[in-house]
Amino acid sequence: MTTEKEKDLLEEEKAPDEEAKSVLIDLGEIYRFDPKDIIPDISVVHYSNLAYIQATHRDVYIDFLQMPGIKKGDKVLLDGTRIYMSHVAAKKLAEALQGILEQVYSRGDMEMYVNAEKDE
Repeated sequence: MTTEKEKDLLEEEKAPDEEAKSVLIDLGEIYRFDPKDIIPDISVVHYSNLAYIQATHRDVYIDFLQMPGIKKGDKVLLDGTRIYMSHVAAKKLAEALQGILEQVYSRGDMEMYVNAEKDE
């Protein structure tokens, strides 16, 4: 059995609410910005001298590792940071790195290591 109050509530739920309005939110407008307004907030800094790159059907991830690591027992612990990115972002990163490294190399500013075994 339903009480009179329950019946009134059911009737209110069935009746259209005249005050209810739909709201259109334009996310493009909310996130639109002028590129000069970008301020990078780099709160964590790591140095990496080794990177492993993996690609899946969805994205690319790069493990930036710090060598030589710390020996704990019979294992070596490497500190690292994993960065995930889309294939498009990874391609842009690769192109940017290639261009920057070519510039540094052509100026003669790139640090070079000579293999000691070749000199003997």
